[in-house]
Parts: sequence; C-alpha cells; structure tokens
Amino acid sequence: MKKLLKFILSRSFIFSVMILAQMGLFLWLTLQFSRFGPVAYLALTVGGVLTALAILERTDTNPSYKIMWMLIILLMPVSGILFYFFWGKRIIKPKSARKLLEIEHRAAGAIHPDKSAACAMAHSHANLRPVCEYLSTHAASPVYTGTKCAYYPTGQAFFESFLEELKKARRFVFLEYFIIQEGRMWNETLKILKRKASQGVDVRVIFDGIGSLFTLPSDYEDTLRRCGIKCYRFNPVHFSLHISDYKMLNHRNHRKIAVIDGEVGFTGGLNFADEYINVRRRFGIWKDTALMLKGPAVYSLTTTFLKAWSFACGEEVQFSQYFPKTRYPQETHFVQPYDDSPIDDENVSESVYSALIQRAQHYLYITTPYLIIDNEMASSLCLAAKSGVDVRIITPGIPDKWYVYYVTQSYYARLMRAGVRIYEYTPGFIHAKMYVSDDEAAIVGSANMDYRSLYLHFENCCIFYGGQMVADVKRDFLATMRESREVTKEDCRRVPLYKWVAQIFLRFFAPLM
Repeated sequence: MKKLLKFILSRSFIFSVMILAQMGLFLWLTLQFSRFGPVAYLALTVGGVLTALAILERTDTNPSYKIMWMLIILLMPVSGILFYFFWGKRIIKPKSARKLLEIEHRAAGAIHPDKSAACAMAHSHANLRPVCEYLSTHAASPVYTGTKCAYYPTGQAFFESFLEELKKARRFVFLEYFIIQEGRMWNETLKILKRKASQGVDVRVIFDGIGSLFTLPSDYEDTLRRCGIKCYRFNPVHFSLHISDYKMLNHRNHRKIAVIDGEVGFTGGLNFADEYINVRRRFGIWKDTALMLKGPAVYSLTTTFLKAWSFACGEEVQFSQYFPKTRYPQETHFVQPYDDSPIDDENVSESVYSALIQRAQHYLYITTPYLIIDNEMASSLCLAAKSGVDVRIITPGIPDKWYVYYVTQSYYARLMRAGVRIYEYTPGFIHAKMYVSDDEAAIVGSANMDYRSLYLHFENCCIFYGGQMVADVKRDFLATMRESREVTKEDCRRVPLYKWVAQIFLRFFAPLM
C-alpha cells in the first residue's frame, strides 16, 4: 500500500496523468470538432494567453521557472493551465500564509541582534559585511560571537557526538527533520529520548509529512506520544474538501535541527536514517556533514524549530524564554545561523549563495548533491571562474535519482568552458551542502543547489566568518576532492545521443525536480 501511495504522489505520476488527460481531451475534441471545436479552440487559446501573461507579469519568479510553465501550457493547454494554478504559484492559501507569517513576525520580534558583534564582523570581514547585514535585516538572523563550534565531516562523527550531548539533556530536546526512518540511528536516539521523557525532560519531535511518509508508520506520532514524547508531522498528507489545502504539499520542511537545553545545537545535511551513518549502503559510501554550536548562536536554531512547532500544533510560543545562558568569550569567530521559508518574498538561501559567488576573490569550493541552477547562478559561477577565481564543485559519483543526475551533468560543459573545475565523488553519493571561499566564509546546512531547496522548501543553514570552522570545511573539501574524479572536457564530448536528448528534455522541467 505504501509503495502504491508513494507512486501516486510522485511528480512523475502526476505529470503522466496530465499528459493522459491532455491526450483524452484532444481525442474528444477531435471527435466533437464539428460541434464544439471552434469554441473549444478559442477558449483554450484565450486561457493559454491569459495564463502566459499572468506568468510573465510575475516579477518574483525565476525566468527559468517561467519558461518551464509556459512550455507546459503550450504543450498541454488544459491540464497545463490547471497544473500551474495548482502547483506553479508559490502562494499558500491565505489562512496558512497568514498563520505562518504571524509566527515569523513574533519570532523576529524576540530576536535582539548583538550590535557589537555586527560591528566587529564588519570591521574584520569588510568584503562580507553586506551578506551579514542582509541576513540580519531581511531574514531576522543576527550574527553572534562567543559561540563554540565543531565540524563533523561524516555522519558517523556527528552521531557519536550527538548521542553524548543528548544524554546530558536536563530541560528540553527539540528535533526537526525532513526524514526519520526506523533503524539503528533512530532507534538508538529514540531509546535516549524515551528515557529523558520519563525523567521529565520536554522532548519534542517534528518530521516532514512527505519526507517521512514512507519511512514511518502512519500513526507514528501516537506511538511517540505514548512514550511521553510530543510529536507532530509538519504539513501532513490528509484529505480536505478545500482544494487550496493541497497547495501546501509542494512546500516541504527540509530542515535538520536538533537543540538540547537551548545551549547545544546541531544542524547540517543529515537526516535520521541509517545510510547517513553508513550502517546501510544505498548508493555506495554516503558522504554528509554536520556541525555543533554551543552558546548564543543556538538561539537561532531554537527559534527556527519553535516556529515550525507553533505552526504544526497551533501552540503560541514564548520565544524569549529559550535564550542560552552560557557564553564563551574566548571564541572570537562569527557565526550566523539562518533559515529560509517559501511563504515570504525573500529567497534567502539563493541570495546568500549568490553573494558568496560574487564576492569570492581567490577561490570558491562547493559540494552539492544536485546541481540544478538557473541561468543567473550559472552565469555568476562562470564569471567568477573567468575572473581568475578558482571555482571547484563536487557532485555525486553515484546518484540517488538518475534523472536529477542527468540534469546535474548537463551543466558541466558550460561551467567547464568558463574554467570551473568539476569533480564527481567516486566512492558514492555526496549529500553534503558545503560552501567555502577565500579562507573567510563557509556555509554548512540543509539547502541544496536546486530549485526545490532555493524556492519551495523550508531550509536552514549556518554561515561562518573566519575561525577554525572555515579552515575545517576547506580541509574536508580538499580531502573529499582527493577521493573524487575530475570531469574532463572529453567526458562531456562523449555523452551518448540518447542521454543528450534526455538532458535537453529534462532541463525544461528542472524546476519540478
């Protein structure tokens, strides 16, 4: 039953239904042409033109997104129009949007930026001051000092440290993850969570309604609640008489956050499933990264969790009572955790990635599981390489989705002609999202370099300015690069004809992937 439901909810199935519906309509119009053909043709033409104008008029939409939807409407004028108004508009129904925005507004009011930290950061990293100011002003994400940080180059290293800290919990434990799957990683965690809940620790868990739809039983929230653990699915799949309710299904909670007592926080690219710690081998060796924060910067992770919690359960939260009490004065580097939401007008993750690309002066190193970028970001990467910046990108050697892999590889030729060096991680699948440039800035988080992460998902990342974390991320990138194979121009020239044709077709629909 689960496999059937997974197939029905997949984008490929929905797209196939659209095509069949369009073919059926075309056949019906052909048979009825003498009676309804001219009227139907006129209606389809007018509907298609009006929808195309509506798409072109939208100033908040990526041009590649516009082209894709206009092509769909051109090929499938009826089902394409319906599909656009159902899935294409990044607008959640007003009630949900108002609820989320009100929560975001209350959370922003509970965050009080450290002006001295912002001034010190601007003085020591003047080139990156605009990035810091943008996040502080437009994403309610202040910069912090006095925070201890640790970087984990593998899921195994993260998990060991995470369990140690989890055992020390005294007040509360907050977990927010896209995927939770029963197995060694989650079962060991759950064993500790149950014990903590029985000791009176406030344990709360959020997992995504689609991300964990096929990895957990349908009544798993009740299972955890019987153990004393508060639990909610974020945006679950459910039946509704209001069709607008289903629009929200396109916006998934892709975040990875763990907070312990408000003093310790973890984030990165890892979910709770055994492949992330290489207990289970799905696509060779799974390469992922994570980080730990201790001190003031944990507050940003806490508020991000509490916003999702408030939306999921309807509970009003007093954000200010969760501010960390511990500060580490000897830690002088700068830390800026931030989150991204698809319901506002800010594409925070994309803006920060683009800003780092544009400000890189010596080198820019990137790892991403999916390289599905728009023309603007591709142009920025090419311009950086042409300007003498050493731009290197690592993508998976073993993909998790063949069609996404095809699209990722379709960008290689253009980037390499500009001087970008591309590597494929040969031991397996690289799920890490890492950016590091000029020994000055590094980003680790949940946001992939694709349309879904940058436009449609709830994400969270952390940017570091200077200090050991930047050096650690760079060291890990270089070590990963040594395990990877550099892609050559000859590799791009040897692409089979069938693959080249498939890449052209799939590129048009990349924003749906």
